[in-house]
Amino acid sequence: MQKNQNQKESAAEVKVVGSGKTVVEAQADALAKLEEIAGPFQKHEVDLIVISEGSKGFLGVGSQAAQVEASLPGKDDGRGQVSDEEYGGAGQQPLPEEPPSEDEEFEPAGAEAEARLEEYLNRVLEGMQLEASVSLSDRYDALVANIAGDGLGLLIGRHGQTIDAVQYLANIIVFRGKPGRKRIVVDAEDYRERRSEVLKSLAERGAGEVLKGKRRYELSPMTAAERRIVHMYLQNYQGVETTSEGNEPFRRVVIIRAGNS
Repeated sequence: MQKNQNQKESAAEVKVVGSGKTVVEAQADALAKLEEIAGPFQKHEVDLIVISEGSKGFLGVGSQAAQVEASLPGKDDGRGQVSDEEYGGAGQQPLPEEPPSEDEEFEPAGAEAEARLEEYLNRVLEGMQLEASVSLSDRYDALVANIAGDGLGLLIGRHGQTIDAVQYLANIIVFRGKPGRKRIVVDAEDYRERRSEVLKSLAERGAGEVLKGKRRYELSPMTAAERRIVHMYLQNYQGVETTSEGNEPFRRVVIIRAGNS
């Protein structure tokens, strides 16, 4: 793949530099670039370094973008390319469920973890100049933070890219240096559940068109996390198959009739 000036690669590791108006946006940009170059990764494998926090300048003149470097150790495990539905990175994930039975052991995240998560999120909101409140829910398999307030579109970002970056960092920061850990989900006024339902509705509509005779149905470009939701939702849908085509950030899910791939 052709490299650009923001991309460095060696046998030992892969490095990219992301940019944005805020550090959070720069982190999201860096993670998206890293995934495009290196493929799927686990959140604990990535090192993030803030190069510049950016500046607004005076009356918009002389402003500078924030920059974040993301690095991933090189791997050669012979797996080849991993499909979107196998990707287990830091993107959108279903909200956790309550225990399936009363016999399941419940391990609380702890007051310290909750305090660290709330402090981190309040700092993010303050940095983005958003008036919002954070409520925490310690569920069976995750510590869930739901943010409520006005103007949260900035926090969510395009296709949830910004809130995914916030969630990614929360999973790194909250349990750093602490024994045991729990998955952390950061949501904004139930955005994740609402977006998941929208994606499933789009997937079902596309599958219906293919079953009616349409040769292929292309969905709009999505992030890897959103494509995974579509792949997973349609994997047992009789008569259709899914694949992903195109390059980031224009990669999209294509629905085709089963057996025509």
